[in-house]
Amino acid sequence: MAKTIVTNEATGDQIPFFRGILVQSLVKTGLGYEEAYTLAQEVRERLKDIEEVSRYDLINLVANLLQEHHGDDVRNIYENKPQHESDIVVHLPQRDERFSVGILTHSLEACAIPSDVARKSAMGVSEALQQDNYLEIDHTELREVIYNCLIKTAGKKTANRYLSWREFENSGKTLILLVGGVTGSGKSTLSAELAYRLDIAGMQSTDMMREIIRSYLPSQVIPTLMHSSFAAWRGLPFPGKLERKEVDSPVITGFLSQINTMQPALEAAISRAVVESQHLILEGVHVLPTHLAMQDVGDDVVVIPMMLATTNRDSLRKRFKKRARDSAERRASKYLDHMDDIWELQSYLLDEADGAGIPIIADQTVEETITEVLGIISKTIVKLFPVESDKQKNHK
Repeated sequence: MAKTIVTNEATGDQIPFFRGILVQSLVKTGLGYEEAYTLAQEVRERLKDIEEVSRYDLINLVANLLQEHHGDDVRNIYENKPQHESDIVVHLPQRDERFSVGILTHSLEACAIPSDVARKSAMGVSEALQQDNYLEIDHTELREVIYNCLIKTAGKKTANRYLSWREFENSGKTLILLVGGVTGSGKSTLSAELAYRLDIAGMQSTDMMREIIRSYLPSQVIPTLMHSSFAAWRGLPFPGKLERKEVDSPVITGFLSQINTMQPALEAAISRAVVESQHLILEGVHVLPTHLAMQDVGDDVVVIPMMLATTNRDSLRKRFKKRARDSAERRASKYLDHMDDIWELQSYLLDEADGAGIPIIADQTVEETITEVLGIISKTIVKLFPVESDKQKNHK
């Protein structure tokens, strides 16, 4: 599909329309990421048969859709962002930055606060700052304003959850998210969304790690790693080259052989994140917490494991077919021909997770999965950083 060209009437400049840029602009307006992406996608569909559009007409189209889906207030913020709002300076410990409804909305969403509530609360904070004629504000004082607005719009429990997250941020502890699951379960999609929602720059895929190991070690040294996780048994050194059917649980045996090879790399990635105090999302089929030495990471780390699952075979088949449409290199037959093996591997992973008390997230939309996972993370944060009654305003 050819890109629609956006023309600036004032300067004559022309640039292609990019959905991603519009998403970021809408997030700054105060929309949640999912809402912003959905609206930007609708704009893209409206423009798909249009070769050129003026910047004025594009802004008007976006504004009309904002009004239709989110009301007059959001449209007004998008079209006429108050100048004095952008002039409010927030003094943070390491830097100063402009107050932004969109950035605050994004921050509140990371605390597992629904997008509509987060946006309403952020707009309430903006109004409070404007009413009191703030030109600058210290981050601790802003936090008190946010807390009071959250009590009004979402209740004290949600407001306290926000403070728990801020306490976690101030603690200097490193957050390690471990996202496991078989191929096609949605690990990469979830991890990318979490990285955006939580502002985590470090995201490591075990698929990429496996490719790196393959590139510098000969196949004789890592025979099982030369195959997919569900077909790793093909690399097992069976005595006398036994057939697959002559070995008990070959799928699991081969997979565990891969785990043993991958384990040092996974643990090294975690150790590096801890040393550098950088939050990390580690995702992949080889992320099996029961086979990782997590007891040595120390007290300055918050480790939250989770396991994704697809309990409907038809849904999994559809995902593989969609992969094939999106990427020519990811043939659907590669997975569809091994559905039984993938299913067996998933059963093993879920048994391991269930036995270890690791949360299992299954069969939901991306947004529902994100909501559940953010809830799991927030419960852990609240448990580790409880807010003491009658002392909320003193929290920094």
